Amino acid sequence: MLFRLILLALAGIYYIAYKVHHRFCLRQGKPLGHARLVVVGSFLTGGAGKTPFCAWLARNLHAGTFGKPYRNIAILCHKAAQDEAEMLREKLPFATVVATANRYRTAHELDREYDCILCDDGFEDSRLTGATVVRLDRSVPPRRICDLVPAGKNRSLEQDHETPAITLTREDIQFRIVRIANAVGSPGPADPAVLCGIADPERFLADLANFGISPSRFTALPDHSQKLEKKLLELVGQGIATVITEKDSARLSEATRKNPLVFVAYQEINVQEQALKGFYYIFNK
Repeated sequence: MLFRLILLALAGIYYIAYKVHHRFCLRQGKPLGHARLVVVGSFLTGGAGKTPFCAWLARNLHAGTFGKPYRNIAILCHKAAQDEAEMLREKLPFATVVATANRYRTAHELDREYDCILCDDGFEDSRLTGATVVRLDRSVPPRRICDLVPAGKNRSLEQDHETPAITLTREDIQFRIVRIANAVGSPGPADPAVLCGIADPERFLADLANFGISPSRFTALPDHSQKLEKKLLELVGQGIATVITEKDSARLSEATRKNPLVFVAYQEINVQEQALKGFYYIFNK
């Protein structure tokens, strides 16, 4: 009980700091003058699938799926998420991916060079005005302070934000693993070790189970962990076939990625037809 009260108190202090930070440091900025600004975000601190969804959205915007094609696309990631930036570079060779500590400033610096600037996890930066906001809701939006970190997994409350252009719930968008393979394309065993350094390892485990994988062992490291490659080399050094995520594979050295015992789980996104109608409507305005 005491521990719970401490967490609630810390969540309240966090929320006060959040509001002060937005009031004085993230005042409303100016909209871009040329490029279309698209912000993909979530209340969750991590694990909502924002980065793979950004890849899906950028690919469809570039192809003109929703109407006008956007040929020059820049994607802005957080400077601390170099693994996510590298994954996007690999998946989207047509796009420019920039890891930055200030998405607002970088967006304005790139404004005249691109016709679309996509912000991965830019939902909490209130300076990014005039944007098309896509919100991923993996759970019920938080409305109470006790739902915020460190008591919960959310950064802000629903009432802190304007209504987004598009909201995708768990029913609107599905993430699923479509193949698991090593560098030469060989499929992995049905009972490998599993190693990941992501925000929601339990969801990765569930996706693996749906694919038919029963891990012989499971190790979860913190999101963006710098120790992942060392741990991976320990496992494969013992002759243990190990499955990792696409995001985790992006941070590895080329030699480690080519190890035949390193297997990557490749993911696919499916957006329901009803939700797709919203994209056709918004991007044809």
